[in-house]
Amino acid sequence: MSFVIDLDAERREVQYPNGIPVLFGGEQFLFPAELPAEALDPILSDELDLTGLLMEIVGSADGDGDAGYREIVNALFRRPKLPRRFLGAVRDVYAILLGDEQYDEFLKARPSIGDYVRLTTGLARVYGVELGKLFRSAGSSNTDGATSSPTSADSTESTPDESGSAPASPGSSDSDA
Repeated sequence: MSFVIDLDAERREVQYPNGIPVLFGGEQFLFPAELPAEALDPILSDELDLTGLLMEIVGSADGDGDAGYREIVNALFRRPKLPRRFLGAVRDVYAILLGDEQYDEFLKARPSIGDYVRLTTGLARVYGVELGKLFRSAGSSNTDGATSSPTSADSTESTPDESGSAPASPGSSDSDA
């Protein structure tokens, strides 16, 4: 039997069977080979409301889709607790990923904001996660590029002349064997 989605197929655990090793502060930390879904809960929490912030910024962009710095700054000032809550959410994500013992050791190395940014960027690349896509609406992928054009003006035999017709090909029972 063939499956459309095979969740038992080779996973990142094969590449990193003992976890993803990260060197920081002279210590090695092991992150899970696969990103647990619950690790995103702190970032997506209702209390943090990043989705609400993004919707407010987009909504204040006067319909052109591009919010200016003023709209972004104003939206942030309306949420004075956001920076502290966001940092708390990031710490909660790392606590989930590392577990209590490793996370305590990680904090002893006193990670800077830059360390969190570099580590998050690196892990996102390894995990194949783009956080920006989590917040993007379905209609936000507009492009200003030119439309595509055919690569050749000539048609091929495999392209049907009329809609609904199929190119002629021998059936599987028409073989000469």
